[in-house]
Amino acid sequence: MASNSRVGLLRLIAVFKLVKALALLASLATVFNLIRQDDPAHTIITWALTLHVDPHNHYLRSILAALLDLDPKQFVLLAVGTVLYALLFSVEGIGLWFDQTWAEYLTIVATAGFIPVEVYEIISRVSITRVLLFVLNVAIVWYLIVQVRHRGHTEGGVGLGCDSASKFS
Repeated sequence: MASNSRVGLLRLIAVFKLVKALALLASLATVFNLIRQDDPAHTIITWALTLHVDPHNHYLRSILAALLDLDPKQFVLLAVGTVLYALLFSVEGIGLWFDQTWAEYLTIVATAGFIPVEVYEIISRVSITRVLLFVLNVAIVWYLIVQVRHRGHTEGGVGLGCDSASKFS
């Protein structure tokens, strides 16, 4: 039986994954809404003023330029990639919420797979947000590897780093 603290941490990770999925879908919905506007640049500037963001902000202008410069094929690729990434986060989150071992493995592989990209992003432009997300993702991978290895040793299963041949000897 899983301990309450272990299940609590898995659920916290699950919520984190599900929030990321919702944020991606909300971002995609916002982009779809902007694309339908007659003047998306004006809409973004209006939102920026409403949210008290400087309309001359470098990040705002970069996002606006990137969105308005997408051709239809690039936009479809962006939409499909965003939906697939949100789906991955959702599957991870739901599986972790229900304490599924496969979800732990999926989360380890998926999260660890993006760590090199996160390192590159941090090297290219350091920000506190990027560093915090990197540290959080490394901690999640480390925690799940420890849990899977522990489960493999205590339940006689094959966990990461367990010798599968010894189970059948």
